Amino acid sequence: MCELFGLCSQRAKNIKPYLREFFSHSVRHPNGWGLAVFDSGGVKVRTETASASESTLLPDILDALPESRLLLAHIRRATIGGVKPENCHPFVRTDVSGRTWTLMHNGTVFSGTELQPFRSLQKGDTDSERILLFLMELLREKTAESGRPLNRTQRFEAVEYLTRELSYRNKLNLMIFDGERLYVHMNMRGTLFVHQETESAMFSTTPLTPSGWEELPLNTLLAYEDGRLVQTGRSHCNEYLDVMGRITLDYNL
Repeated sequence: MCELFGLCSQRAKNIKPYLREFFSHSVRHPNGWGLAVFDSGGVKVRTETASASESTLLPDILDALPESRLLLAHIRRATIGGVKPENCHPFVRTDVSGRTWTLMHNGTVFSGTELQPFRSLQKGDTDSERILLFLMELLREKTAESGRPLNRTQRFEAVEYLTRELSYRNKLNLMIFDGERLYVHMNMRGTLFVHQETESAMFSTTPLTPSGWEELPLNTLLAYEDGRLVQTGRSHCNEYLDVMGRITLDYNL
């Protein structure tokens, strides 16, 4: 499907060696790459439909990449949605309160109808983009109920609701950044790992170095800020088991 990489750190960190190793995996994930770099409250996203291992742009981008506190990277193997720029992760949207959200996804939404209303609103045709649009609508509803912009706890609750609702019979490995917190979720064993240090946390679909990586808790939303785990959600029971090698979708997605 895809691979994810994320960095959340209190201090700027040189992660070029990790990124080069991560992007080398594009031999198995050749349908595009994406890189989101965050500074001064904004996000800059670079994407390309070419394989990262064949890109003529990516080496220069990595060479010039400054040390970072927050960064997201993605390599894609297309399952739902064609190979085109609109389908490259990460996806970025601004919610009703003006907060910018960035999302990337590893998995496939096989089941459920929650994402269907967002087909006509998306720029591409991936289920992953529809997940972010679902979140934008959820945040709009929660903000209307609150009557004010959502605080950290309310935003966590919204993302946790999303993970519970969309993970039933679906693979839903996610990294989502709301401008302050990085949310991480895994519901298939052995498919997302964390390298925790004193002032930083790195996340990757597969360990990028021989040691120091631990598997993330299953079926549980985690929130990180400044390199530290700051909130842990309640475990749900929607573990994804790829026992059927599912290639037929339960709905017309």
